[in-house]
Amino acid sequence: MLETRQDIVPTNRDAFLVIDSSLLVQAMSRRAESLLGVTEDSAVNRPVVQLLVPADAEAGRPARFAAALAEAAAGADEPVTAFVRPWNTFGVRLRARVASCGPPRAALVVLEDHQVRALRVVR
Repeated sequence: MLETRQDIVPTNRDAFLVIDSSLLVQAMSRRAESLLGVTEDSAVNRPVVQLLVPADAEAGRPARFAAALAEAAAGADEPVTAFVRPWNTFGVRLRARVASCGPPRAALVVLEDHQVRALRVVR
């Protein structure tokens, strides 16, 4: 059983992952398994970047997600929001809320249920 801030606790509709200070996946919800197309058994101890990558690279802030994970795993007090996408999917952005959880200390990543799909221009 992990503890975190009340305002970051995922609902039963949210996908979530627990990431350690080495940025390795330590746990994930069934909803995250479905969303990312992997089982928890195959995801545990894999680098999070093999599942999620920043979706805001065009904004010049691709390191925000990694920094938020590292800070949360170190015990940062305030949650951070970043946009991510599954590593193998383009045109999908997920809002990720990142906060500290534990024990042991780790980062909780809650992927909110709504997805914002990017528009693709076809010429």
